[in-house]
Amino acid sequence: MSTHKRVLLVEDDISIAANICSYLEKKNYMVDVAYEGNAAISLLGQYVFDAVVLDLGLPGKNGFDVLQYIRNQAMLSTPVVILTARDDLQDKLTGFSLGTDDYLTKPFSLSELEARVNALIKRATGNVANPVRRWGQIEIDTRSHIVSIKGLPIHLTRKSYDILSTFVQHPGEVITKERFESLLWADDPKSSDALRSQIHLLRKALAEHDCDVIETVHGTGWRLGKAEEPT
Repeated sequence: MSTHKRVLLVEDDISIAANICSYLEKKNYMVDVAYEGNAAISLLGQYVFDAVVLDLGLPGKNGFDVLQYIRNQAMLSTPVVILTARDDLQDKLTGFSLGTDDYLTKPFSLSELEARVNALIKRATGNVANPVRRWGQIEIDTRSHIVSIKGLPIHLTRKSYDILSTFVQHPGEVITKERFESLLWADDPKSSDALRSQIHLLRKALAEHDCDVIETVHGTGWRLGKAEEPT
């Protein structure tokens, strides 16, 4: 980055805050830390930030309260990334309805967090990339990790999301067992039964919305079948 970007980190866990702060500073960000909601609001009233990383479970005013202040009272367009252990779909929908730009769940990768913050700062200056991927009636927002079928959001586990996202990013391509195992478990491979169970769970979730698009290619892997276009 050619100039220092100023980030407000709102996180009540001192250890997590220290790790994030150290990492971002090494990437040439200036980081201000607030450990509770009222302190965050005070800092937002004093300084201009390029982005806000916001936990939800805060002492005093919670993360949603701070987000409402940013958007509705201070009327700020500052990019916001919610960083939280809450992975419930309703919390995500609430966050986006209140105006967050991104939603990342714990545990998380520091490099991924920095990449998302950097992308939002670039987007705020006009360098926008479309985060939405579509396959027929399936729509995946790779920024928010929200999946919709026929316009209705569905809840997927993290691994189900990763599997479906891989399919949609490689339409028609056969994804092998080895490739999925590397994606899902990296250096801690599970048995083939574990992968088949994850595929089964994803198929079941899609079937609840009359979406049967995963095809088994015997002896090789899986792929998405013909896309069913919206009516």
